[in-house]
Amino acid sequence: MANPVLDARGLAAVATAVASWGVLIVISRVLVVGHGMNPWVLAFVQMAVGGAAMIAAAGRGPLPLAALRRPHTWVYGGLRVLTAATLTAALAYGTAAEISLLSALFIPVGIALAWTLFARRPSPADAVGSLVILAGVAGVAGGLPGGLLGAGVLLMAVSATGTAVATAVAELHPDNQGDDPRARLRLTGATLLVTASLLLAGAAVAAAVAPDGVVAAHVPVAAVVDPAVWIAGIVVGILLRGPSTYATFRAIRMVGSENYLMGVAFMPVLTLAGERLAAAGGLLPEPALSSATLLAGTVGIAGAAGMALLRWRSRSAVAA
Repeated sequence: MANPVLDARGLAAVATAVASWGVLIVISRVLVVGHGMNPWVLAFVQMAVGGAAMIAAAGRGPLPLAALRRPHTWVYGGLRVLTAATLTAALAYGTAAEISLLSALFIPVGIALAWTLFARRPSPADAVGSLVILAGVAGVAGGLPGGLLGAGVLLMAVSATGTAVATAVAELHPDNQGDDPRARLRLTGATLLVTASLLLAGAAVAAAVAPDGVVAAHVPVAAVVDPAVWIAGIVVGILLRGPSTYATFRAIRMVGSENYLMGVAFMPVLTLAGERLAAAGGLLPEPALSSATLLAGTVGIAGAAGMALLRWRSRSAVAA
């Protein structure tokens, strides 16, 4: 896709995807923190059931065997497992809000990838916005153990880069080039099933290699056979995980990977608001953010908002 336009339809598609993921994250956090469900088993069930539900929703037709054979699908799935693992590990070094604010790193990386892979040269505003985002990220990182070179920041650098690369792969995916909703449902199902299988395989190998290691400790047998985790995973997978992934592929197709990532930068605002609502209902502890972290995070989000606004204002010129 050359020079994607951030028009009203595209903006609505991005907003739908981001809002859906925000709800999914808050509900998953309630299940994990508020009800003690195992996050790895919950994620696996969500992905596996959500993927199967998307294939079923596509109706009668061929199974997504072509998508399952494409390297894009497996690369995307592997990157999703990598980003989930590194983000989860980073939570040991900061709060959920702090770690989510560091995710804005994926915007400068996404802009660089769009330039490299799709020949979409960034504008001067993109360069300035990226610097503003990096300044905000640096402010958040300064409050974490080890500062800019701390383990939490390095883990989030890997996670953010993986997110940006996965988004570019989704834009490049041969099965995400058209606008047939049934084809996209099958693609969504295939990618979720691949991601679930890679997550399961990775956990099994890690537990076998190190039976007393972190993975084995974090995925106990009791969690695997917990019926509450399976019931919650099935419901959330069908209602949120599958539709959220579908909305992501659709939004990336409509606006391009870097524009989509600018929208995702607003995710911390939605998740923070959702967590506070959940805390008011007694479902979660009250989320805490220092004033310095809040200021630095606001700076980073403002950089993303500025870039998105300028691209929105230029839509008529591009269309003409």
